[in-house]
Amino acid sequence: MRDINREEWERRETSEELSVVIRLAQEMAQRLATKTHGGLHSEVASLGSLLHQARQKLEYIGTQLGAPNS
Repeated sequence: MRDINREEWERRETSEELSVVIRLAQEMAQRLATKTHGGLHSEVASLGSLLHQARQKLEYIGTQLGAPNS
């Protein structure tokens, strides 16, 4: 039983850590988008959109895991 609790804790912790990384990447993409013009702007905006989708998916996963910060 103790191993199950540890595994659950590790899954939650990993979910929370990944959430922080994705949030930071999303913020960086937003900053890059504001400084990027021309043809690359749409590429950077697309990256930001993908990161947003990843963050939403991770929030859902965190909710299912019972992560407190999701």
